[in-house]
Amino acid sequence: MRYFSFILILVASFSCVDPYLLSTVEYRPAIVVEGMITDQPGPYLVKISETASINDQSGAFILITGAIVTIRDDKGNDEVLIEKSTGNYYTQTLQGVVGQTYTLSITTSDGYTYESVPEKLLPVGDFSNLHGEFVQKEDPAKSRQITSKNGFDVYLDSDVLQDQGERVWWRWTGTYEIATLPQLNVSLITGAKGVLDIEPDPPYCSGYVLGPLYGEYGGPMVVKGPFEPCTCCTCWVTEYSSTVIISNPNFVSDNKVNHQLIGFVEANVRTMYNKYYLLVEQLSVSQAVYDFWKQVKSQKSNSSNLFQTPPPKTTGNIFAKSEGAIPALGYFAASSINTHVLVLNKSMVPYPMPPIDTITTSCLEVNYKNITNIKPLFW
Repeated sequence: MRYFSFILILVASFSCVDPYLLSTVEYRPAIVVEGMITDQPGPYLVKISETASINDQSGAFILITGAIVTIRDDKGNDEVLIEKSTGNYYTQTLQGVVGQTYTLSITTSDGYTYESVPEKLLPVGDFSNLHGEFVQKEDPAKSRQITSKNGFDVYLDSDVLQDQGERVWWRWTGTYEIATLPQLNVSLITGAKGVLDIEPDPPYCSGYVLGPLYGEYGGPMVVKGPFEPCTCCTCWVTEYSSTVIISNPNFVSDNKVNHQLIGFVEANVRTMYNKYYLLVEQLSVSQAVYDFWKQVKSQKSNSSNLFQTPPPKTTGNIFAKSEGAIPALGYFAASSINTHVLVLNKSMVPYPMPPIDTITTSCLEVNYKNITNIKPLFW
């Protein structure tokens, strides 16, 4: 799914706990469902997994394959989703309509059935005044600014429709460009008498090869090759909101939310190399899904106490229908979405920023979770 998996939040709450304490925690398996339908063009994704034991070092969840996943509406229409990769089920032609009600049904390969509470796709208000406010927490002169505590707090003003019942859900996607110099890549090799030596090792994607004289008699170590230009010198990194962002009814006044904090964009030599493209979404949300996100948010904030908000309290709006089926966690949401974009760049930083750091590998090998060398359509 495009945003974080909530089950990772639950598992992460145990990450700093003494392993001897973990052995006293009862493990209860559960089916985990993350899915939604919106009034924006699909396809929509439903991800299905099973929780792993806390002591299982292989991962936080096990993806479930071979399930029959169906979304039906209150008009008698339904669509069976296609499993395009393990545990990931996609719609084909379905598109959500404001005012209609949708229900998710799941039948696992071993015959157990699960179903969501019917979710009405509510309208959503718009938002405005999307902007960044620079926050400086450290002296930029004391580091190379590859990472930084300085950056932009992002805020917006929101209109809340009567149908929303003071419930709003926000999420964001950030994209930025990085540049690398893979033609400068080197490798350590064992030379004569076992002595380690450093030699040029440009990857094929750099568009460079070893020079014909390989540095002898003043010849170049690397030269441009006869093939395509570099395909791994420029990449785009995408990151998503990593916290639950929902409205607090105490701050909804006259159907408005003012100066709502959406997130923080770090200002470093990579995020500000070209620009930071921030897409913010405002979503309508039912009471059931709002309560689910509220539970997740509360559980994450209390994760320092292992037994304060145990994982089973975070259930959601998915329920087992078959006798003997393991419990379900997660949500199926039906949301209307309004979207706006904010572009941040280094000219908005109140001090000079150095150039991007020198990275001598393929940009695809830089340690980012979501990175591609395919230029986004909006860039």
